[in-house]
Amino acid sequence: MTNRSVRWFEACAAFVEFLCAVCRCLVTGPRYLVETLRVMDLLIRRCLIPVGLAVAPVGAVISLQGAGLFRMFGAESLLSSLLATAIFREYSPALASVMVAAQAGSSIAARIGTMKVRGQIDALAVMSVDPIRYVVVPGLIACIIVTPLLSVLTTLLGLVSGWFFAVPVMGVDHGSFLANLYAQVSLVDLWVGMGKCMAFGTAVGLIAGFLGLRTSGGATGVGKAANDTVTLTIVLILVADYFVSMLLLRLGV
Repeated sequence: MTNRSVRWFEACAAFVEFLCAVCRCLVTGPRYLVETLRVMDLLIRRCLIPVGLAVAPVGAVISLQGAGLFRMFGAESLLSSLLATAIFREYSPALASVMVAAQAGSSIAARIGTMKVRGQIDALAVMSVDPIRYVVVPGLIACIIVTPLLSVLTTLLGLVSGWFFAVPVMGVDHGSFLANLYAQVSLVDLWVGMGKCMAFGTAVGLIAGFLGLRTSGGATGVGKAANDTVTLTIVLILVADYFVSMLLLRLGV
């Protein structure tokens, strides 16, 4: 067995141990509510503008491309059905989660990694403060809550930009656009989108905390932890989104 394989199995075992510790901290006290709210505020401020700028053009692109395609068949009014399905189920959860991974995940990993290389994590343990409970769990809870909130923003921006380019610009009938939009969207679409966001937010918080606690090597190690967090979480989000969407499609959900 190569050294790389050994390190991979060691990392998997360490992650399982880390996951068990996180679950234990989630179901037992004490809970650091103030720290959780502070991290939530930081994540919202870091992610709000990038998320808005990233998702606003998506609805416009769907409308611009879709309008021309539907117009060939005289079905421009169905454009809003495509827009609603794409935004609610796919683009909004995925883009919100990717931006949280890029902004929040890297920030959490860098913060925890900096504390690790400076010896602050060990200092917390000496003071009988569980480092996972104090520095990892607040970030995890913040990611789980903030990601769906940002998804609501991305959904609204995507629909507004899609409406703007479909109705005033492309000349789609306003009444038909809204009627098909309301007819297409159901509570299932909302729950699917929110469920994806919470699952992806959980992945971001766990990976950022795990890699942050495993940081070593000074500033270089901190940068590596932040970069690895972004890369791993984005790949995981996109791959998981594909398989979840395929599963839901097969189940008829």
